[in-house]
Amino acid sequence: MLHPKLGQALRVAYYHALVFGLLGTTLQLRGQSRLIRVEKVSWMYLAYSLLISGCLLLDVYFMVPRAILDGYITHNIVLQWNFFVSLGLRLAAIVSSYGLVWLKRRRLVKLYADSLQLWRSHRRILKRMVAQHALEELQLSLKNLFWRKTFVLYVTLLCSIVIQYQLLSVINRQSLTALTARLSQFVHVLATKMCFYALLLLLEHQFRAVHLALGALQRRKGGKKKAHDLRRIAAMHWDTYELARRFFDMYDVVNAMLFANMFVSTMNILYHAVQYSNQTIQSNAGSSLFGSGLIVFNFWGTLMLMGLLDSVVRSCNDLGQTLRQFSDLRQISKELQIELELFARQLQRNRLVYKICGIVELNNSACLSYIGSILSHVIILMQFDLRRRQET
Repeated sequence: MLHPKLGQALRVAYYHALVFGLLGTTLQLRGQSRLIRVEKVSWMYLAYSLLISGCLLLDVYFMVPRAILDGYITHNIVLQWNFFVSLGLRLAAIVSSYGLVWLKRRRLVKLYADSLQLWRSHRRILKRMVAQHALEELQLSLKNLFWRKTFVLYVTLLCSIVIQYQLLSVINRQSLTALTARLSQFVHVLATKMCFYALLLLLEHQFRAVHLALGALQRRKGGKKKAHDLRRIAAMHWDTYELARRFFDMYDVVNAMLFANMFVSTMNILYHAVQYSNQTIQSNAGSSLFGSGLIVFNFWGTLMLMGLLDSVVRSCNDLGQTLRQFSDLRQISKELQIELELFARQLQRNRLVYKICGIVELNNSACLSYIGSILSHVIILMQFDLRRRQET
């Protein structure tokens, strides 16, 4: 049912989460992901997770030595505040992600088990109703999305490493240790992004599979069997909708910290670009190249994440458009008509919405507001910087 290439992509996300201790427990993988079992809560893995989180928090000790404060940010209070705000948000992301693993580990394990049960329970109807080539095409497209996102994340990390290395005023053991500690926290954020993206891909697969099943049902002839299949498709949509809500609710604080880190990081990158352009920070051809790459790939990765999140929400809520195709049928049995009405009522009453901490709704318009807010904050920081220079 699961294409091997998509299974390999999801394994990469799984191993990223596994290495950083971001899972409630481990999974048992065999073959080409044909057999997946959720293990019971492993205290050894939780101890490993505690060790990793402790190391990430201990990195702060190495990140704030005089070697950093004596560097290029010494005489710029804006850069100093950006550094400490970014550090504080990364620490908040670490505490929230590992706090979820420790405090809600049994709920996490149950959520993993319910996800696998959902996949298995609806596998037969998808295999029977949807053409195999259509499912393969869907899964290969999602696989391509994942590898594209992985490429963007790692290129962004590479550009960040090069730029931060060039910004070191003194290269010695202390400064390199501080840089390594900082990058370890960046990789943690990268792993969190990859896991969130993989989760969205799985939800997108299930919702789009419902669209494919409805389209195949609309083209098929039949009476009671057709009504029965429509009932099962409605149940699959409802189960996926409930699963999405549970995931969004459980990872609410973690994802809020993730988006906050993305916001501050983007603003910090753009403000550094301004410092490069006005020669406050000395640059060369290499730093200009990697700096431009950092800006481009950072925005690209943000737009990809926001775009996939919006696609998941629309795939769930826009199912009514596919359901209206049944109104074109000349003869509809009474039982099928009842199932259509029940399904339509279910869609109207239960619309999927993603909100950060139940306050800020994320969609395409929110993405534009997000970019506009970043630019406005950078302009404010530039004005503050100019005023500080005039006073000095």
